[in-house]
Amino acid sequence: MLKTLKNILFLALVALALAPSVSFAVPSFARQTGMDCAACHTSFPELTPFGREFKLRGYTLGERQWLPVAAMVQASATHISKVHDNSGVTVMPHQNNPEFDVASVFVAGKLNDYVGMFLQMTYNNINGLRDDFSFIHHSAQDNTDIRAVGTSELFGKDLVYGLDLNNNPSVQDVWNSSPAWAYTPWQTSSLAGGPNNQFPTKIDSAFAQTVAGLGGYLWWDRHLYAELSFYGSANKSLKFMSQGQNSFPLLDGHDNPYWRLAWSEDWGSNSLMVGTYGMRVNLFPDPANPHGATDRFTDTALDVQYQYLTDPHIFTVAATYIHENIDWKASYVDGINAGPSNPTGNLNTFRAKATYLYNRKYGATLGYFSSNGSSDNLLYGVTPDINTTLAVSNKPNSRGYSAELDYNPWTNVRFSLTYLGFTQWDGASSNIDGNGRSPRDNNTLILNTWLAF
Repeated sequence: MLKTLKNILFLALVALALAPSVSFAVPSFARQTGMDCAACHTSFPELTPFGREFKLRGYTLGERQWLPVAAMVQASATHISKVHDNSGVTVMPHQNNPEFDVASVFVAGKLNDYVGMFLQMTYNNINGLRDDFSFIHHSAQDNTDIRAVGTSELFGKDLVYGLDLNNNPSVQDVWNSSPAWAYTPWQTSSLAGGPNNQFPTKIDSAFAQTVAGLGGYLWWDRHLYAELSFYGSANKSLKFMSQGQNSFPLLDGHDNPYWRLAWSEDWGSNSLMVGTYGMRVNLFPDPANPHGATDRFTDTALDVQYQYLTDPHIFTVAATYIHENIDWKASYVDGINAGPSNPTGNLNTFRAKATYLYNRKYGATLGYFSSNGSSDNLLYGVTPDINTTLAVSNKPNSRGYSAELDYNPWTNVRFSLTYLGFTQWDGASSNIDGNGRSPRDNNTLILNTWLAF
């Protein structure tokens, strides 16, 4: 363990040594506006009111840069409570080992006074594991958000209107209660993972970098936000917006709607948003066969975010609740085969977090998540091995919590320590694998180094 701590400390020192001075250590948006990252972010990725305004106005504030490029790298070490199951099989390899996780390159900035973009390409060093526990690597297009905006007046108040093209429903959003930017926590482990049904609703887990959506939005009087977009699979001419893999869900057509409505109030050092969002998609059961009947998923959500922003204290609370109705009109065949055992179903996700940041250097976050839904023996039934037919669970329910401490010597450098605990795992509160493993045996400690420049 001492050797591991020394290795982690070495990683941290390397990151500090590579970090440039504050005046130059700002990503492309900050260079464009001439402002420090702190103008737009409390702690990445959370936005300040100014940051939200900058994004909604299409990333167009400031002077266009001839090379609007930025980069981000992360490294971490992961410790799981019980690295072997009761039969001695390794549950998580590379216990306590410092690992390089991901690197991203961003092309992000103003194209002209009306068009701006945010394009992210990511190299994932731990995209999967081979049988010998060596890493599978993958490079792919990540979050994409391209905007064209204009301004006018409506009822004597300022109006921003825009078109948005993106590849992740809610990545265009500006609050940290919607799925793309919600706390999960900020730093997770590609090695330890989580329950299969930690975030089971489609809008919260299924479509990032697999779809392409185009829509319009209005931002009126810095209070009312309204959006309607339509999504389809990012294939054929839109494949450049996808991760480039072939096992993702396939949507029927390009008319699957996503909607967003939010009301925001700012007063003094406070800001409050209450809103709703949702999505309805028709999905082919087999991505390799985009023909015939489809299953329908309808997600409806409520969310809220409160932010208190002063110097030196910053406090943010965010929460969301998502309800999903499912019509298995293509997959259900009298409850047999590999499809669902019921013709309809429902799923629910709730997550919340509270973050405190002092002097923009020292932060702490507490988070909670829960998911539940209707039981289904074929969808969620988990059997320990081929010699038994007794399922551990037939429900998707999972529940957990997190505590995170972070140190931010500059606004573009973060060191964090995250503890992620589980009290329910894919429907079971004990014996989650049929071999005596409990949810808390998967509790995870993650030490992470993050650097952007």
